[in-house]
Amino acid sequence: MAKERFLTNLEVQANIGKLKGFMKTRKLDSFYVSTNDIFLNEYVPLTDSHRYYFTNFTGSTAEVIVPLEGRVVLFVDGRYYEQADMEVDPKLVEVFKVPYGMGMREAMNKIMTERKLKSLGVEGDRIDLSLCKHFETYAKVTSFNNAELWNVIDFKTEDFNKKILEPSLDLVGESTFEKCQRILKPGEAFYITALDSIAWITNLRRFEMPYQSTFRAKALATNERVYLLMEGIEGEIKNPNVEIMTGSFSKVEDFLENISFVEKLFSDVPVKKVFYSDRSLNVADYQKLSAHFGADTLENKTEGLVPYHALKNPVELKSMESSFNRGDQAIFETISWVKEQVKDGATFSELDFYNKCNEFYANNGALEQSFKTISAFGPNSSIIHFSNPSDDVEFKAGEFVLLDSGGYFESGYATDTTRSFLSGGAATQKQKEIYTTVLKSILHTLNAVFPEGTWGSLIDGLARQPVFKYGINYNHGTGHGVGINVHEGGFRLSTTSNIPLKENTVGSIEPGIYIPGYGGVRLENVVAIEKHPSLNGMLRFKSLVYVGFDPDLIDESLLTDEEQRWLEEYERECQKRGRSFKYRS
Repeated sequence: MAKERFLTNLEVQANIGKLKGFMKTRKLDSFYVSTNDIFLNEYVPLTDSHRYYFTNFTGSTAEVIVPLEGRVVLFVDGRYYEQADMEVDPKLVEVFKVPYGMGMREAMNKIMTERKLKSLGVEGDRIDLSLCKHFETYAKVTSFNNAELWNVIDFKTEDFNKKILEPSLDLVGESTFEKCQRILKPGEAFYITALDSIAWITNLRRFEMPYQSTFRAKALATNERVYLLMEGIEGEIKNPNVEIMTGSFSKVEDFLENISFVEKLFSDVPVKKVFYSDRSLNVADYQKLSAHFGADTLENKTEGLVPYHALKNPVELKSMESSFNRGDQAIFETISWVKEQVKDGATFSELDFYNKCNEFYANNGALEQSFKTISAFGPNSSIIHFSNPSDDVEFKAGEFVLLDSGGYFESGYATDTTRSFLSGGAATQKQKEIYTTVLKSILHTLNAVFPEGTWGSLIDGLARQPVFKYGINYNHGTGHGVGINVHEGGFRLSTTSNIPLKENTVGSIEPGIYIPGYGGVRLENVVAIEKHPSLNGMLRFKSLVYVGFDPDLIDESLLTDEEQRWLEEYERECQKRGRSFKYRS
């Protein structure tokens, strides 16, 4: 999602020059710059995303290779093709549009190989162990510590001070002690830096960074408790199985020494095995873990704690249903507000629309948005992750409007829902065809029946069929997991997903059609996977979202009898909740 830029292209050019000067003195022909922070967090304030300093690109996900000779290479997936072209200076930055189905690693490998780049610099505390090992298969990798790059580039800093919160057990369903006992045996430990995993296992929330209910910390979990390294704490924690130690995030060795001392007081069983995830552990921390525990004590579990927190317990599912119910209401009120403004002949801007949506979320109890609200009029609705609402873009009748929004309520689990609708007036046949095609896609997916263990790629293919038959495709996955973060592992619907679908996981279904310069439609419901009530061994999706679709954009002649029945059943359920546009009271 786009954020407010604070650098000019001249400043970006100067940063590139400084980094290349550093590379030349270190005899490097390339440098990898990460989007992520030291926790390898996806959701990073722009000031802490070092990639931004060399590209001026604000999207949430991208990769960067800076070659010693030539332009910076920015790798983006289909969600950001248009945005990247709009934001970067092509004289400084080459945008590599990673084709759908090709991974970022494959794309970077392609560029490094084609350009014969053999010596690569990386920031050791901002690259995961897995990616670093991948680079080492075709380049000599040199890792630099935090201070070395900060002496070269004027990276900004931010203050992270928010009161820590502790949701009650009737919102999360399982204590920290129970989680530790379930995951680890005596003598085992798990080193964790994935922030959503830390928030999950500790049952703590902080809303410390924008659009997140997590907090900055590093953790070591044992069979009985979780030790937290934090740089500061405000608020009282009653959890008896969480031990907080304050110190510097760069001094993990001191944190581990303190734990060793405390563990001798608490436990008769010394730590003999330490698990970690090579996809969420940075290289610098791995080196410190190895030095403290010994490399033979460490064992990689690539998925980390995701397999545990992706499976929601009944209390978590209930909390998420409650959150979505209030998020749905905010969305319905926002769309209704737009339609009322149209009837009254009022004028308003994209930014007014954005602010009004966030206001409705707050009125319904949201503590924070779960990502920056995407509120787009007309041609901007074709930009998949558009998030620069402008006061200069005025509302016009007869256009597509895209609203992709989500919030956090007291349990700290994210919501995420998208509705496209007509801005007013009469829809054209082309608009109806596009909208109805996407509607067919989401209806077929919502009503899918499948055996447990079915790969996400199979459902992705089902979702794309109506879109394919329209002669088009969309450059993003059909669905992602949803949990404490709005993007969570353990659930993925994409052409390449081999993740097995399991009962009690939660994720999105969000097909779309996007036509640059014209507009786009995306419809998104988040679902939980449940057992089919009558077909033994089969699963189905249970929608957590009940906001009606826009009848002004539906051409029912394009729907089969079965699709019309599915739509009618869904709209009647929305009507019960007072959120159907077709059956408005």
